[in-house]
Amino acid sequence: MLRAPSERDIPAWFARATDVESASLAGDHIPSDIGAGERWLARSRQRFADGRAIQWSIDQAGVSDAIGTITLSFGTTDAKAAALGFVLARAHWGHGMGSEAAREVLRYAFETLALEQVTAEAAARNFASLRILAKLGFKHIESFIDVSDGERCERFALDADIGSSLLTSNATPGC
Repeated sequence: MLRAPSERDIPAWFARATDVESASLAGDHIPSDIGAGERWLARSRQRFADGRAIQWSIDQAGVSDAIGTITLSFGTTDAKAAALGFVLARAHWGHGMGSEAAREVLRYAFETLALEQVTAEAAARNFASLRILAKLGFKHIESFIDVSDGERCERFALDADIGSSLLTSNATPGC
């Protein structure tokens, strides 16, 4: 289900990134050409090489293209924390794939990387992402206005002790 992004993901990434509603909900700028996909992949690989982030493409059985991406980003101040972010193609909204991918990444964050906390942010109007974060046990930290676009957003956190026990009790077969 999760794998390293590759060149074959660029067309699917571009389709997601140019979907106006999806880009708006994710707080992303809309790229002007598919060359932005090559730059996206290069940035993803560089951030991984620098230890600043791990990004995965999300695959679904029976679908040839990646259906989205999910990322753990690491700040410079706290080595035991990361921020979670995810984007799915519109055709795959509401099918549980975001929750399933996030659950796997959180398991990896807490069990393999031994992180103490994972945070996440979502636009206040992005009800699907807010539901996913609530379902996974994230606790609301604060509301804020994103200075880059004036969007009202919500910030959440999930601590390792709570996250690990919730992920164990909510384990799904086949993940």
